Amino acid sequence: MAFSAAAQTESTNGAPKLALSLDECIRMALKDNLTLQVGDRVALGDAADLDLRAVGALGVEDARYAAEGAYGYYDPVFSASVGQNYRRQPPRFESSIGQFISPGSRWNEDFALGLDGVLPTGTRYEFDAGMNRLSGDRLDTAEEIAPGITNSNFGKFVDLGWQYTSDARVRVTQPLLRDFWIDSGRLNIKIRKQDLKMAEHSFRLLTMDIVQRVALAYYDLIAAMDQVKTRTKALELASQLVSENKKKEAAGTIAPLEARQSESQEATARTQLIASQFAVQQAENLLKNLITHDFASVQSMVLIPTEKLVPVYQAFSLPDAWRSGLENRPDYLRAKEEVESRRLILYYRKNQLFPALDLVGTYGRNGLSDSTEESIDNIMDNRNPYYGGAVVLTFPFTFKADRSDYKRAKTQEKIAIIELKRREDSVLQEIDIALKLVQSAYQATESSRAARKFAEEALDAEQKKLEAGRSTSFFVLQFQRDLTDAAATEIRATAEYNKALHQLYFREGTTLLRNNIYLELK
Repeated sequence: MAFSAAAQTESTNGAPKLALSLDECIRMALKDNLTLQVGDRVALGDAADLDLRAVGALGVEDARYAAEGAYGYYDPVFSASVGQNYRRQPPRFESSIGQFISPGSRWNEDFALGLDGVLPTGTRYEFDAGMNRLSGDRLDTAEEIAPGITNSNFGKFVDLGWQYTSDARVRVTQPLLRDFWIDSGRLNIKIRKQDLKMAEHSFRLLTMDIVQRVALAYYDLIAAMDQVKTRTKALELASQLVSENKKKEAAGTIAPLEARQSESQEATARTQLIASQFAVQQAENLLKNLITHDFASVQSMVLIPTEKLVPVYQAFSLPDAWRSGLENRPDYLRAKEEVESRRLILYYRKNQLFPALDLVGTYGRNGLSDSTEESIDNIMDNRNPYYGGAVVLTFPFTFKADRSDYKRAKTQEKIAIIELKRREDSVLQEIDIALKLVQSAYQATESSRAARKFAEEALDAEQKKLEAGRSTSFFVLQFQRDLTDAAATEIRATAEYNKALHQLYFREGTTLLRNNIYLELK
């Protein structure tokens, strides 16, 4: 994935400022957030068992390599060997042939090549070729070569002539029952492919979660900055009242208690402002941690959100949101792939309940000569062929282990199906709650905005009464606190509404689509 951020950095006499939109923050996070590389837990519900460990980009890469490696099951295996052995034979009588075997020595040299493998049909093939070269000596025990002709080598060790024995063979084994429609190798390929799909769904879920976290942190930062403005305004009003009361106290028109009350309100407003400023720093650090993997490089920067807290109404349909959740929620799609994996295992275990009935065919040629060339010519000319076939039946008497594995596979499939149903119910419930939260949060923005306007009007009226001498600073202070609280409540409500929208996007699985983010996993 490649992303670019059009953030603007402004250098001032103080800390450098970095102006960012929400879209820019999201793309910076998708580019530099280390969580996307290694994975993290994603909270899917209120219960801890509804959390899911989502893999990162490296997890997807690992699953892809595992899927590619599983196809190595079909790789032909080449083998080659060269061997030599020497044997000194003492004299002995071979009772099986009723003959005395003279002493001697033997040199055997073996050369072999092989190519074995499996086809997608489950057919196993073996190609073998080899040659043996025999040499050595033996004790000559013949006294005469022919009647009346003495053997000059009698009692001596004489060399044996070179003997070359060659062989070439092909052997094919086709399962007819067990391992016919699926075997362990083909099952592993299918499971690894399912694992890759689940890893991809998991990565999409993690990406959605990162986008959601950035959005929530961004709105928290805006809200914290707006709270600072509200608290600053409250401090200005309190300070103004303190200044006016000091003049009145000096003129003797108000009691000292009223002056002390306004000073107390000013101190409280200053304390609240300091707390709000710290909240901004906390919100900044959270957002910085999400959008970069090098916190030290941005620690001194001041993040300036370019967007405002605006409660833009959005209409939603619960049936549409439910349908979207079941079509797009990566955790639900991952659970469906888990069911498919369990079905594949059950499919394999069912095939293992059959006995092994294999059809075996062999064809080969061999040659024997005192030279390498002629021995090979014997094979090429098909002078000494051999072939054969067989039907091999093997099975355990009780199939106890196979039946147990089959029953376990059925149980595991049931568990996966129940987990899928549980996940479906959770998705629907989460969407329903998230949608109600959006509706409630929007209503809260309207009521809080009205409350803030009424508080402004009430404060303005009370200040006019104070100027006319028909009120006291005590009541003005109370109305100032009411206005500050109402403004802070409106800010929180607006922030919560915008956050609730992004939480709903996450619950219905449209986070990436609504932020124009498209993942291409290759």
